[in-house]
Amino acid sequence: MSDVLQNREVPGDGSVAAIIINYNGGTAIIECLRSLARQTYSNCQVVVVDNDSKDGSLEAVREHFPEVRNVETGYNAGWGIACNAGINATDTEYVVMLNNDAHLDDRCIAEMVAAIRSRLDYGSCASRILLWDEPETIEAAGLVIYRDGLSVGRGRLRPMAEYAAPAEIFCANDCCCLYRREMLKEIGLYDPDFFIYADETDMGWRHQIAGWKCIYAPRAIAYHAHSRAAGSYSDFKAYHVERNRLYLCLKYLPVGMFLTSFFWAAYRYAMQVCVSRKGHGALARYRKEASLWKGVKVLLKVHADAFRMAPVMLRRRREYRSFRRLTDSEIAELFDQYGLTVRQVACYR
Repeated sequence: MSDVLQNREVPGDGSVAAIIINYNGGTAIIECLRSLARQTYSNCQVVVVDNDSKDGSLEAVREHFPEVRNVETGYNAGWGIACNAGINATDTEYVVMLNNDAHLDDRCIAEMVAAIRSRLDYGSCASRILLWDEPETIEAAGLVIYRDGLSVGRGRLRPMAEYAAPAEIFCANDCCCLYRREMLKEIGLYDPDFFIYADETDMGWRHQIAGWKCIYAPRAIAYHAHSRAAGSYSDFKAYHVERNRLYLCLKYLPVGMFLTSFFWAAYRYAMQVCVSRKGHGALARYRKEASLWKGVKVLLKVHADAFRMAPVMLRRRREYRSFRRLTDSEIAELFDQYGLTVRQVACYR
């Protein structure tokens, strides 16, 4: 496997396109752009992809940063379609994906480029994302996975010092990460049907089955304007998180693992209910706004909609055979290497 990767032809000019996805980004996107202007890495162009913002943020970008290239989707296309528009509008060796409410340490891009260039089989690089209002606290140091297809932030709410070492991880968090374009040419771009949540996990699964690796670069630091108490625990989020994890199972898991994923999901739901009664985990936050019965109705809709989309996801699964290099047993090993226990995922906040 490694010999195949080492023989890939990879461009070497080091050029980077930093792509910011914007939807009603307010003043946060201006701070994001200012942080890009301070980057020590000079071989970088900036593209803002706007999803039909109505808050004046696109106009503010044009006023304060006239040199920045703007791509307009014309509607709220979601994350993946907007990312694809930005990637297709550029031809650099690397692409950096950014949330509009992230801002970067001055050496962030330089550190990600240095990390990914250290080996030819590194197809992506994860930054160390810290909470803007608690800069000693991790929001995500990449992503980890659970056996029912769910993914969550690695190290979330842990002290930043605990994640100070470089490591190979499952995949990056798209709040701030870097992709090698050569990898994207092989495995394809974002799935347009995800809309929001787990888009980067889908990318992670694809690059893992193709034999590419993700390197975590702790010296590449980004800050996310997202507090400990922030984040929606709404029906909207619950629906898209759960539906998209089923899409992932349909697209990537071997048949036996796909069937047992329903057991692992039920086990997780039961554990989440138990820990939520003690005020722990994301479900406890959800229950402050909605009842468990309402959550059950969301899950019923999730499974019905995922079933309707199953033919589409299975067709993509067949398409991925052209670059799949991992065996079924090697896919199973990914959960041992990069996975969470059911209690860890149930207590995740």
